Amino acid sequence: MIGRVPRQGLVPLLALSVGLGGLAVFATSGAANAAPHNGTPASVQLGYTDSAHPKTAYDAGNEDLPLGSWRDAAGVRHTSRVYATFDLSAYQGKKIYSGSIFLRESSAADCSKRAIEIWRTKPVDATPTWKRAPEPLVRTDEILTPDGCPSQYLNLDVSAAVQDAVRQRQQRITFEIRVPQRYENDPTYGRKLYWYSPVRLSVQFNSVPTVDNNHLYNGGFPCTTSKPYPRIGSFANSIQAVGTDADAWDERAILTTAAIWPVDQPRQRTEFTGDFGTSGRANGAAVPANALVDGVTYAWQARAGDGADLSAWSKKCYFTYDVTRPPTPMVSSSNYPHADTGEFAPVGVPGRFTFSGNGNRDVAGFAYSWSEPGVSGCSYSEPLGQLVCTKPFDRPDTVRANTPGGSVTVSLSPERSGFQRLYVYALDLAGNSSPWATYEMYVPFSAPNVSVVDGPPEWGSQVHLRLSPATGLTVTGYEYKLDGGEPQTLPAGADGVAHLFFPATNTYGHRVEVRSRGANGFRSDSTNWTYYFGQRPGVRSTVYPPGTAGGGVGVPGDFTFTPVAGWTDTSAYRYSFDGAEPTEVPAGQDGRATITWAPTTSGWHELEVYAVRADGSVSYESNWYSFLVAEGT
Repeated sequence: MIGRVPRQGLVPLLALSVGLGGLAVFATSGAANAAPHNGTPASVQLGYTDSAHPKTAYDAGNEDLPLGSWRDAAGVRHTSRVYATFDLSAYQGKKIYSGSIFLRESSAADCSKRAIEIWRTKPVDATPTWKRAPEPLVRTDEILTPDGCPSQYLNLDVSAAVQDAVRQRQQRITFEIRVPQRYENDPTYGRKLYWYSPVRLSVQFNSVPTVDNNHLYNGGFPCTTSKPYPRIGSFANSIQAVGTDADAWDERAILTTAAIWPVDQPRQRTEFTGDFGTSGRANGAAVPANALVDGVTYAWQARAGDGADLSAWSKKCYFTYDVTRPPTPMVSSSNYPHADTGEFAPVGVPGRFTFSGNGNRDVAGFAYSWSEPGVSGCSYSEPLGQLVCTKPFDRPDTVRANTPGGSVTVSLSPERSGFQRLYVYALDLAGNSSPWATYEMYVPFSAPNVSVVDGPPEWGSQVHLRLSPATGLTVTGYEYKLDGGEPQTLPAGADGVAHLFFPATNTYGHRVEVRSRGANGFRSDSTNWTYYFGQRPGVRSTVYPPGTAGGGVGVPGDFTFTPVAGWTDTSAYRYSFDGAEPTEVPAGQDGRATITWAPTTSGWHELEVYAVRADGSVSYESNWYSFLVAEGT
């Protein structure tokens, strides 16, 4: 007698490749293949019943499973049915295409006969007994042909049963495999199923893609569903939607289809599909530009596909296609003479410029620039990857007209002095720009003065800069950028002077861009102050400053050496006056050293200094420090 096998003795499910004609290939749910996909739900129960022992349940183990009638060694007749339960939780919400139960026979009482049928029953948690068998619900398939006996793979169709179970959100499904009632008591129809892989369920499924109504874009702008519809220009044919597919195999195989039509001609609906999209990102379906007509208002919607299924259509979005450029504007100034007059603009006074749309109502406003303007582009935004375009009048250096086709007056300060040109072009609501107009002028010099206080900068020490206005300017403050950073402001004193302090922490040096500002809003052209440290030590002397006469013959002067920018292990300095033999002086804990030297002659002298590291290596560059000793003693 075959005894009850503990549940933990169940054999793990294996992937099978079906070789017989007409049978599907199926694999574990981790297989990577195109939609729809094949998976094998996990087995949660497998065993059989025995009419001769109606109160005993037999779990599958390491012996073949009996099916139909059979006799034991004592001649007692037994009738067995096989029950298999599978976990469908992984398929909830999926679209089920088909389901197949595969059986593997190990032997048959009479290979000229085969009669097997499969029923869906109420689900069970454990192998039932003959007496307490689950209620059969529906017979799903049968096999009545003896071909290929014993068969390695028998295929029974359970598609409708699996589809119904998933539709009803059932987590488990149980099947009863038996010999049909008319043959069940006939031992010649009995057979055994191979113990290692007797019953397997294969499911062909797919997750139907979805499209996100909150993430629909065209022309770099979000979907608009109500009036007034936006006017969109050159990028209007770029339609994007975020499609999502729950199947990992399809995450890089999203197809995005866009349908578009004139709002007053719905029968002209046309669809365009873009390939190779990614699940959860904005995927495009480019509409050919020649499919759109200037001035026409369009409706569109999108859906996502994975090659097997399509999502529902998204909500409808609307826009008006507008690629007509507005006319060139007029530009004039009430206080900056045109360059044709040969006159300079007033110093320290902003220019007042008037832009006019000449009454053309397509002109909504203007953009301006002190250099030849480029095309305002769009960019792709993360994490969705959609095209994002800025609304025309949200861009810098733009201004709206007082009325469509009207004018506006702005106050502007030229970026530089000398001959300057202001570029102006008209904008419409779609962002289309006109050919530019120019206004040329001569601008007087206005850049501020920048000087270093307390000698050349030293790396690791504070830099002190003095800012003062250009001649003829009254200023209230300064705007500066340190090393290309964000603009900062600094108020000026009553004399127009300001002092800027910052630590010298950049090993390559520093750059400061400075503009002055007046109470009338005037913004001067800029001065750039730059200091490069190089790979040499610093030298400083108060008695003998560089480039000017100081001290005298016999007058001792202190010379202080400072580390190479970035060095933190300076141990000494090697120096030489006027080409003499080098002398080495140790550095202090702060990396600095000071020597005292008195000249014996007047005139020009040179001091060459190298920095020395703790490991004995010497700085790549030396500092040639030239100074002038005054005449006399």
